[in-house]
Amino acid sequence: MNVKDAIEKVAAECPLHPAIKIPQRCGLRNVHYKIISFEALRDCVGKLSTYLFGQGIAHGDKVLVMVPPGEDLLILIFSLLSIEAIPIIIDPGMGVRNFLNCAKKTQPSVLVGCPRVRYLFPFLFLGVRTLRKKIILTRSLKKRLETKGFICNLQKNCHLNNPAAILFTSGSTGYPKGALYTYRQLNAQVEALQKAFNFQPGEVDLPLLPVFSLFNPILKMTTVVPEMDPSHPSALKPAYIVEAIHRCHVTNSFGSPRLWTCIADYCEGKQIMLPSLRRVFLAGAPVHPLLLKRVQDLLPNGEVYTPYGATEVLPITCIRAKEVVEGTHAQTLQGKGTCVGFPLSNVRIRIIPITELPLTALPDPLPTYSIGEIAVHASYASETYVNDLSATEKAKIVVDDVVWHRMGDLGYLDEKGRLWFCGRKAECVVTGSGKIYYTECCEAIFNACPEVFRSALIGYRQGSTTSPAIVIEPKIMPTRRKDKKMLLDRIHQWGKQCALTCDIEKFFLHKNFPVDVRHNAKIHRLQLARYFQKF
Repeated sequence: MNVKDAIEKVAAECPLHPAIKIPQRCGLRNVHYKIISFEALRDCVGKLSTYLFGQGIAHGDKVLVMVPPGEDLLILIFSLLSIEAIPIIIDPGMGVRNFLNCAKKTQPSVLVGCPRVRYLFPFLFLGVRTLRKKIILTRSLKKRLETKGFICNLQKNCHLNNPAAILFTSGSTGYPKGALYTYRQLNAQVEALQKAFNFQPGEVDLPLLPVFSLFNPILKMTTVVPEMDPSHPSALKPAYIVEAIHRCHVTNSFGSPRLWTCIADYCEGKQIMLPSLRRVFLAGAPVHPLLLKRVQDLLPNGEVYTPYGATEVLPITCIRAKEVVEGTHAQTLQGKGTCVGFPLSNVRIRIIPITELPLTALPDPLPTYSIGEIAVHASYASETYVNDLSATEKAKIVVDDVVWHRMGDLGYLDEKGRLWFCGRKAECVVTGSGKIYYTECCEAIFNACPEVFRSALIGYRQGSTTSPAIVIEPKIMPTRRKDKKMLLDRIHQWGKQCALTCDIEKFFLHKNFPVDVRHNAKIHRLQLARYFQKF
């Protein structure tokens, strides 16, 4: 089914159940929630899709979506999917230049946005030549739609192989790319999530990454819109999030390690527990076991999970916090990488030799414990990037019409069949002698040092040679040159104790690592490498 069919089905089964709860804050301590039922959601989607259809948006049109997260975004996405237009969803925090490049690449014909995007019109219509129409979701338009009663009979039962949506990657180790999803793949993704985590009708979700709220109505889950700015997640106010969890009896939440560190700090300081939560998903960057334990201790009735995946295919594997804390973390501290768990059912993983070249055939798998590139096949994996043949050829392997996605991540499978993550292919350091240093393996050694908040492996170029170097973000940055040198000497000696890092000789200090906007957790190691190249 397409989204319109799914929403109609849910509205018929539980019409008055809350679909979306939107916080309406009056001052610091006074908040109430506007509630949109599933029946009201169906009507809102029907009215807006009718309006968009009447404005000339039709089947197959690519639509650039510029609406902030919340009920407007959910209703707009569902409305576009209902008329089989193709929403283009671009991270709001990637910057104007990257945003324009993404828009040019996908060649949208229509822009639908909030009133604030009027400031970008000159840039968009100058840079994106394919745009022929703009539609602004003003307050007056929404009021008119609320009183409109007529809903046209839109097309139903779409072809499952039709394009459904374009989701952009974060571009943390390259440039953002638009992954194209079909209706079949979106349906398969919903089925995989339901099978893996057993979501129950009536559960309540608080998604700290907005894109994950798109599945909730289909899963009959209530979405609580979080009080946060997705383009500046580091400005999160944990008190608002914790208040929403308690007030709305939230059972499920997805967020990055950085966001849940803020929430855990707040809860521990106030001695607050989160008894309603059944599941917390921490993802977007490797999660320190100490954080897993801290969050798990806040959930007397729930579990903490770390799923592994990417914009192009999610989820691939998943592991429980207890398995990490009580088992695999000891090996991580020895430089073995980060265990991300067993593959989900119907997900196939193969570890292939590391190469930058496109592959026209699937290589033989590497032996157990051999580090290589992670390749994945799943029914819900995106099979192509929009208007980017070069990136598609590098990332996809087609074997008898079966598409495998090359993750760009390095790792290995153990004897139990669990996947271990060792870092991004673009960020590993290869010396002139051919020795390879992996970010997750090396950094785990230095992250265990009591004075280190986090570390980053970078390639340090001297002439034509490249050697590994470690950048340290200390818990407390020394102010005097003498103290900085003493700290670097101690960290150098710390690395000497491990065979994996004993020959690393270059060390630097950095006060605040650059990180991605989407998760506020992925370290921009290539940016650090460029910065320290001048030293």
